[in-house]
This record gives sequence, C-alpha cells and structure tokens, in this order.
Amino acid sequence: MLTFYPRMIRTFEDWPGHVSLLIHSWNGCNMRCYGCHNHEELIASKPVGFLTADAVLERIRGCGTLFDAVLLSGGEFLINEMAAMEQFLSGLRSVFRGNIIVFTNGAYPQKLRRLLHARLIDGVHMDMKLPFHCLDPEEDREVIEAIIGIAPSKRLCRDIVDSLAVVIHHNSPFSQIRTVRYPQLCEQYFEEIKQYVNQLNHKYNSTVPYFLNPYFQPEQALSQY
Repeated sequence: MLTFYPRMIRTFEDWPGHVSLLIHSWNGCNMRCYGCHNHEELIASKPVGFLTADAVLERIRGCGTLFDAVLLSGGEFLINEMAAMEQFLSGLRSVFRGNIIVFTNGAYPQKLRRLLHARLIDGVHMDMKLPFHCLDPEEDREVIEAIIGIAPSKRLCRDIVDSLAVVIHHNSPFSQIRTVRYPQLCEQYFEEIKQYVNQLNHKYNSTVPYFLNPYFQPEQALSQY
C-alpha cells in the first residue's frame, strides 16, 4: 500500500524559485546513503500515524492553491508498486494544477520512463551520487558502499546510468541532475559526473542542468506544514 509521512513540508528551498509542497513516501528505500537526512524519520522508524494516498489527495484538494509544485520524495518514491503510483498520480493530477516532480536515486529506470511517458509527472530531480558510468561494482565496491550504503551490483549501476539517460533525453524544463559534495570524495568524482551529464545533454540536444550541492549534516527532525 502506498503510504506517506504524516507531515508535509511547504518549502522554498528544495526547488528554488518555486513554492513547493514536499511529500515523503514511507515505503522505505533501497539504499542507505551516507548522511541521509531522512533515515530516522522515514526509514528506520516504524510507520505509526502514516497517511494513505487518499488522505494526501484530500489535503491537497483543500490547499492546492498555496503552492505551485508537489515534490515526491522518500525514502525512494519509485520503490512503490507501479499500479499504486499511477493511481495516486492520476488522482493528484485531478486535484492539483501545478507541477509534479519526483525525487529519485535512479534505481528504477523503467518506472521512471513509464511515468514520464504517461505524463503523470512533469519532471525528475535525480541524485547522481557517483559517476556510475565509469565505476566497476567489484573494483570500486568500497567507495560505492561508502556512499550508497549497500553492496553494488552491475544491474544497479546500469539502472542508474539508464535513468540518467531517461531524464536527460526527456529534457523537461522541470528536471535536474544533482550530486551532494560528499566529504570523502575527491573532486575527480564530481567532475566525471558533470562531464557525463554534459555529454548526454549534447547527445540528446537537451538542456537538463547539473548541480553540485554542499553536504550538510543530517537534521534530527522534519519541519511540519
């Protein structure tokens, strides 16, 4: 069942220039990333007092004019079953006229492609945590595990690279690729990601921006909207 964290956050920072409503899916995450800000609230704790998809839609129906975008995060939003996501997003389209953006780590390219093709989402903010296109899950296992917190596989690395291509090929004006400047990584890692994003933008004649964001220590609580 598609469930959500009971507190929704009205934010001006997660998508600068927009007033957004940040909603966290509460069905877990396939990664345990270094410094995750949402681990205690959304991954480690038990789902007590969660919101159903219908409850979220009812809240948005009553206050949808107070923001111009809905940001769907997690955990990992795309870890949910496809049918449940499609039903929820179709309902969201019916009660909200603004943009719908999914935050993702890129592990589910087929789901991403399907949601974009069906126009159930307007854009994607993808966290490209490492230059997976030039890393080997065996030879580079230590550095990959240090960042994403799980043992890497060839399938996972390939899926993340595929998702990057999906997002850039789609070329939505509401999409972006971003990387956290993890303190244990040298500048070469970030430069490799930037160059690869530029290559894909050139290949597909796209203009999806890339951002290298500062690393912040995890906070202990989410603010309430």
